[in-house]
Amino acid sequence: MNSLVHNERGVALVVTLAIVAILLAAALQLGKFVGDSVMVTLVEKDQFNAEQLALSGINLAILILVEDAAKSDLDTVQETWADPDKLSQAVNELNLGKDTLTIKIIDEFSKVQVNALIDEFPGNQLNADQRRIWENFFRPRFSNDKSIDERDPAEIINCVKDWIDSNDDDAVTGISGAESDYYLDLDPPYVCVNGPFNHIDELLNVKGISKDLLKTEGLDPDDDLADEPADDLESNELELGDIFTIYGLDREKSKGGGYRYSGRVNINTAGVDVLAGLLPEGMEAFAQDLADYREQKSEEGDVFVNALDKGWYKRVIALSKKEQDQLDRSITYVSDVFKVECRAQKNDTITELVAVLKKEKHKASGKWMFRIIQMERK
Repeated sequence: MNSLVHNERGVALVVTLAIVAILLAAALQLGKFVGDSVMVTLVEKDQFNAEQLALSGINLAILILVEDAAKSDLDTVQETWADPDKLSQAVNELNLGKDTLTIKIIDEFSKVQVNALIDEFPGNQLNADQRRIWENFFRPRFSNDKSIDERDPAEIINCVKDWIDSNDDDAVTGISGAESDYYLDLDPPYVCVNGPFNHIDELLNVKGISKDLLKTEGLDPDDDLADEPADDLESNELELGDIFTIYGLDREKSKGGGYRYSGRVNINTAGVDVLAGLLPEGMEAFAQDLADYREQKSEEGDVFVNALDKGWYKRVIALSKKEQDQLDRSITYVSDVFKVECRAQKNDTITELVAVLKKEKHKASGKWMFRIIQMERK
């Protein structure tokens, strides 16, 4: 009897220990699960807060642009939105503490409009003024010696034109253009869009265009840029999105009933490289003079001394009447589309948002407003 009781107690003890072991293992697993869940929750919380902070940065940029639009009908590098230091000061006013936020505002009209290379959509008529800008931009970057540089401005222009034109029965432009027959032979194959670009990276699908297109390498020894140290050339740091934009669609239809892109570049905000493309052939060096004039300040360094009113470039460079007319057809002094890049950090979590803003007038009040037409993570 005692042996039986002893055996039963022994079995009970073993069962009890087994249950305790199981419960302990379950508790440890639950603790790990809860710990992991807490970590995931904290990361998600930081991600959410960083994203909200970036959205706040976009709204702050909109307020700054609205304030500048109310002050002046012009859009220039002399305004608050174009000054990194003033944007940083505006962010500091938010008293974010350990959180960090940076804002950059870019005028999309400071760039060459890729969709303006043809007169209207649908259509296939090349825009002569835009062709001149593309030729002037690429000519000093490409060597005349094809043994060291096979790139050719005419090929790039023809291929971009073929990519966006239509109603031409897929006729290839010149001897270097490319329509769907060319792209269908690639691996992987794809077709020519025959319509406007919707994203700047779509340029990389076009024959002759690559990410290193804007690098100034392989220049002819006789070229002016050949004497410049490679590290000092601004274009070595350029990307396609720094020079070209998909925006610029006119508000009104073209004479033919289609739609068109104005092609007008804001001379008040364009970078030196784009300014060089706007100027007549052989006058590229004066682009820096135009940029310096825009940013010249008083001796104290706190006031811009030169007004950027209509035709101000005539006070800097001398052009013939024909050259002035060509330039005037290609430039503007105001902008309708801006890009805002916001980088926000919460603890170790970083979020980067890019928003494209369209400048419009409120129908009731007549005041300027900025509408978000596109937003994406960078």
